[in-house]
Amino acid sequence: MDFNGLADPYVKLHLLPGASKANKLKTKTIRNSLNPVWNETLIYVGITEEDMHRKTLRCVHVWRRARGSEWQQVVS
Repeated sequence: MDFNGLADPYVKLHLLPGASKANKLKTKTIRNSLNPVWNETLIYVGITEEDMHRKTLRCVHVWRRARGSEWQQVVS
């Protein structure tokens, strides 16, 4: 949070296992909000239906504070 008590949150999605960029997606950042609402569709490209049965989706809320520091809340 910044000095006004607000944050710039966004959500990161990771398909696990996998460390490639194709397994990671990120929403838009909602500026100056503690109650963000994301109305976005994120699509993984090149992931087969078979891959989806073998992977786990991890969702991480990131709350960016003033001066670039941040804390994360894992929701998967």
